[in-house]
Amino acid sequence: MTHTLETPWIRRTKWLTQALMISGTLNIGLLATFAYTVLKDKEESLVLELQPQPQETPSTFTNAQLLKAYSLLPYQELLLRLENKDLIEEGLTRRDLSLSCLVAFHHFDIERVLGGTLLQKRYLPFSSTELTVYPGLNDAQFQAILQFARTEKWPLTTRGLFEELKRSKEPSLIEAFTLTTEFDTLHSLFAKTGTPLSPDTLITLISEGEWSTLTTFTAPLEFTPDQRRALLLAYLPTSPQAAHLLLCTDLEYTLKRFDDFQILFLLNTLRDPTPELEHFAKELLSSPRTDAVWQKAAALLYASLGEEIPTPYDHVQVLNRFLPQSLPANLLAQTKQAIKKTLPKKLHTVEPGDSLWKLSRKYHVSIEEIMRVNNLETEKLRTGRQLEIP
Repeated sequence: MTHTLETPWIRRTKWLTQALMISGTLNIGLLATFAYTVLKDKEESLVLELQPQPQETPSTFTNAQLLKAYSLLPYQELLLRLENKDLIEEGLTRRDLSLSCLVAFHHFDIERVLGGTLLQKRYLPFSSTELTVYPGLNDAQFQAILQFARTEKWPLTTRGLFEELKRSKEPSLIEAFTLTTEFDTLHSLFAKTGTPLSPDTLITLISEGEWSTLTTFTAPLEFTPDQRRALLLAYLPTSPQAAHLLLCTDLEYTLKRFDDFQILFLLNTLRDPTPELEHFAKELLSSPRTDAVWQKAAALLYASLGEEIPTPYDHVQVLNRFLPQSLPANLLAQTKQAIKKTLPKKLHTVEPGDSLWKLSRKYHVSIEEIMRVNNLETEKLRTGRQLEIP
């Protein structure tokens, strides 16, 4: 009886056990399948990464397009492209065009690094001009160029050094520029004409000018005072140093040959008081210059004393202040006469009852002088006429 009652429970237990085993087996199978799929995909991905990738298609850029793009790149970016051998057009590579832009736009001194090589030069149109390219350079030469660029402090042409001088006065840059032919030529010009300049003074003069001015005076020239003077005159519009040197080396020429416009320009350029400027201003006060020059020279002298120039301007007062005993009596008389000529004319309108005798008494001047100045032939006066009173 007992066996009969337990049989259904035993059967149910066996069925449940079998169901659980089948379910577990299915789950394990599903997990194994998932793991296998994942690992297989990863293996295939790794195999693809290790396989060599197909090479890029040849560049579709033209030389003109790449030159335009490279012309905008900074110096360091162009250096990085000196190892790129990708062909562009007409046998030229990216490194060829990069080198061309380094030379054209950054003044890289290729002649110095490859000085013993006969460089082949070709020309490509660029904007409204042409750029030089250097075909035929080999790997070793490009490596030499890279080594030079990385180790040389200033791997630039003289033009490049000049452009840097206008922005910086770093000692190593100045030292590099003093080794150039251009610097040596100007240094010799001043030395051989009896007015030697220190390197710092000459560097200041050069950096205040333009490259075209420098190259004009470093061509073959004669070392004469006329050449030195011409150089300073060429630098004068942009260089306070040139104005100062003119007073130091060519004072007499400046005083005698400069017109009033040039004198005023020079005085406006030189604002810092120096013994040379003070001497120059005093010389101008004793010369027959215009009122504008006299007043500007006087203003500089008063400013050097921390004073304001008196108004209205009185030239005799200025002379007594700054040249009390150095001015000869005859020159002082000429100066007073020049002042009289610059004073405004005094006019008298003839009224009824006026006569030359009355005007002579009124203005303390002789009748003859009034007649002479006004070109009068008789002493008879017409009412309403204006007479100039000397």
